[in-house]
Amino acid sequence: MNNVAVQPMQWKSIIDISETEDLNSNDIACFAEVRDVLKKYGVLEKFGLSLIHKHFEISSDECMLEHTDLDKRTLTIKPVKESELTPGDTTITMWRLTDTDKVAEVGCRCARSPDGHWGRHEGF
Repeated sequence: MNNVAVQPMQWKSIIDISETEDLNSNDIACFAEVRDVLKKYGVLEKFGLSLIHKHFEISSDECMLEHTDLDKRTLTIKPVKESELTPGDTTITMWRLTDTDKVAEVGCRCARSPDGHWGRHEGF
């Protein structure tokens, strides 16, 4: 994991959801190539693709954090300060690949509850 930067995405360079384009044939061709690479490395069931977008600005010292309520079957994502996170209490769930030596930036994390389940069962 030497070339993966564990730091928040630089969200200012990410476009707003209202500016995204619909999926097109070029995207599908790209998906096919990415799928083939994931299959080659045996990680087709581990990694996928997501649309990189934003709905609002977040600070450079924040990251997006997922919280899960299993009983209500809801997933909530909100910005939190990186300094509030404890190592081992989250897992990275989204990366943005980069065109630099660091390969990827962290996009989102999932919170882990005290019982070890990934996600939270209580409100926050």
